[in-house]
Amino acid sequence: MAPGVPGIPVKLDSPRELNHKPSKEGLVKFSKPRRYNDIEKFDQFERFDKIDNSPEKSEKVEFLREFSNKYGYNGKIDTIIDHEYPHLKNTTYLDHTGATIYPKSAVDSFADDLRNHCFGNPHSKNSSSQLSTERVNRVRARVLNYFNADPNDYQVIFTQNATAAIKMVGEVFPWTYGKSSFRYMRENHNSIVGLRRFAEENNSPDVKVVTEKDLESMFNAYSEHRNVNLPPETNNSTVYGLFAYPAQCNFSGRKFPLSWVKKIKSFDTDYSKILILLDAAAYVSCSPLSLADKDDSPDFVALSFYKMFGFPTGLGALIVKNELSSILKKRYFGGGTLRAVAFDRSWQMFRRDLSERFEDGTINFLNIIALEHSFNAMEKIYGNLFYVREHLTSLSTFLYRKLSSLRHLNGSPLCVLYSNNDYSDSSLQGPIFNFNVKRADGSWIGYREVEAAANERGINLRVGAFCNPGGLAKWLKFTPDQVMAGFLEGKVCDDDIDIFKGRIVGSVRVSLGAMTTIDDVLKLLAFLREYIDNTTSAPPLQHKSSRVMSKHLSQKVEMSITHPNMMVEKMTYTRDLHPKQLE
Repeated sequence: MAPGVPGIPVKLDSPRELNHKPSKEGLVKFSKPRRYNDIEKFDQFERFDKIDNSPEKSEKVEFLREFSNKYGYNGKIDTIIDHEYPHLKNTTYLDHTGATIYPKSAVDSFADDLRNHCFGNPHSKNSSSQLSTERVNRVRARVLNYFNADPNDYQVIFTQNATAAIKMVGEVFPWTYGKSSFRYMRENHNSIVGLRRFAEENNSPDVKVVTEKDLESMFNAYSEHRNVNLPPETNNSTVYGLFAYPAQCNFSGRKFPLSWVKKIKSFDTDYSKILILLDAAAYVSCSPLSLADKDDSPDFVALSFYKMFGFPTGLGALIVKNELSSILKKRYFGGGTLRAVAFDRSWQMFRRDLSERFEDGTINFLNIIALEHSFNAMEKIYGNLFYVREHLTSLSTFLYRKLSSLRHLNGSPLCVLYSNNDYSDSSLQGPIFNFNVKRADGSWIGYREVEAAANERGINLRVGAFCNPGGLAKWLKFTPDQVMAGFLEGKVCDDDIDIFKGRIVGSVRVSLGAMTTIDDVLKLLAFLREYIDNTTSAPPLQHKSSRVMSKHLSQKVEMSITHPNMMVEKMTYTRDLHPKQLE
C-alpha cells in the first residue's frame, strides 16, 4: 500500500525540520502530530502576543493553548496555505461540503503530465491509447487501495459524479416487479431520494423513509416477514431489497453508524436479501472509510472526487461488490461495453468486468489521470485523513463552543444550531455547521441576507435547504403538506424568498475542510458578531443588503397545476416577491 493511505504511517519529520522551507513543489511531508511541551507553547504564544494586536488575538491564543497538539499538521498549516492555496488569498472559504479547494501542486503536476505525455482514447491499441489504459487502471487500483478494498471483492466504476453513481444503482439493481422493497434514511440527499422512482416503476409494495428511531422496528419487521407473501413460483429465487443511507448527512453533519450494514444483513435469507447503498460523498472528504471486511461492508459506495480533493470535477465513482456481477441488470449499452452485437436484432453480449460493462462510451480518461495527481498531493501535504480529522475536530469543537455562546444583550441566542452533538467526537459529527440567525427580539434574519453580507466580507458559505428535504423537515419542522402547499403559492427551491409566511424556509451552512485555519473560523465569528444587538433601544441591525431583501412585493399569478390523475386545474394565488424577481 502507498504511503499516506489511511492506516499506513508516513515518515515523521524531525522537530528541527518543522521550520525548514518547503520543497520547490510546495509539498509538506509529516506523519504523527508532534505533541508540544509547555515551554514550547509558552514561547509560541509569547511570540504571537508581540506580533498580533488584532481583536481576535485572545481567542486565537485561547484556541492554540488547548488545541495546538492537534491543529495545523505539526505547525505547518500556514506554510501549506502559502504554497498550496494562493488562490484563497482574500477569500475565507467555508463551503467544503459543496466542493473542497484544490491544491496548486496537483494542478501543476497534472499540467506537467499533459505536457510530457500523449494520452489517447483508451478504446484502441495504439501507444497513446495504451498509455491512457495503463494509467486509468493504475488509478482504479489506487481508489480501491485508498479504501482498503480487495480487488477480488470490489470494482470501481467511474461516473460523472456521486449523483450519477447513485442513479446507476437504481438502473442496474435487480428489481423484482411487485416485490422488491426500497427504504432510505430521512436525512438523505435528493440523489438518494430520487431512487424511489425506480422502485415505483417496479411497483414496489414497500417504499418507505425511515428515521434512526425506526430502524430497530424495521430490523424486526425484516426478521418477522422476510418470507411472507412469496408465491410458489418465486420461493426458490431471491427477492432483493435496497436500503440507502448517508455516511454523513450533508445538512447537519451527523454521521450515521457504518455498523448498520452488518445489522441489516443479519436478517438475510436465501429468499430475501437487502443490498446496502452507502452515500459516502460527504463523509470521505474528512473521515477514513475501510472496506477491508467485505461481509460487513456496503454493497455499493458512491463517491465524489471533487468533494474529496477539489480537483478534478466531473468525476465520481461507484464501488461495487464483485459478487453482485451476475444479478446486476444491464439495459442501455454504448461503445466499449460489448463483446459482440447484432445491429438488426435484439442480441448483444456484454463484457464481463463490471467497470467495462457499465462505463458506456469513452470514459473521462484525462480527469481519471488527473485524479492520481490529487491523491499524490493530498498524501504529501496532509499525510492521511486521520490527521485531517484531528485538525478539523479541534476547529469544530472550538467553533461550536463559540457559536453556542453568541448572545444579544438581552441574553437571547444569536444562532439557532441544527445539531444534537457538541462536535468533540468525530465518530458522531462531521465539520458541518447548519444554523440560522435571530435578532434580539426573536425574529429571523433571512439566510439570503446573511449570505449577501458574508460575500461583502469575502466569506464564502452556503445557504438554502441543500437538496436535503428530510433534513429540512427534521430541523425546521416542515411537513410534506406544507412544502406542497408552499409550491402552489410560489415557493420553489433556490429562489430568493428566505422567509415565507413568517417562517424561515432554509438555513446557513458552514463546512470546514483540510485547509481551513483558525483565522478563517475567527473571521466568521467576527462577522456574525456584527449581528449582535448590544443596545436596549436600537432597532434590529440590518446589513446594507437586507434593506433591499426585506422589501416584499405581491403579485397575482395564474398557474396551471397538473394533478397525478393528469387533470389540469387553473388557479390564481398571491405570492410575495422580491424586487429581483420582477427584473
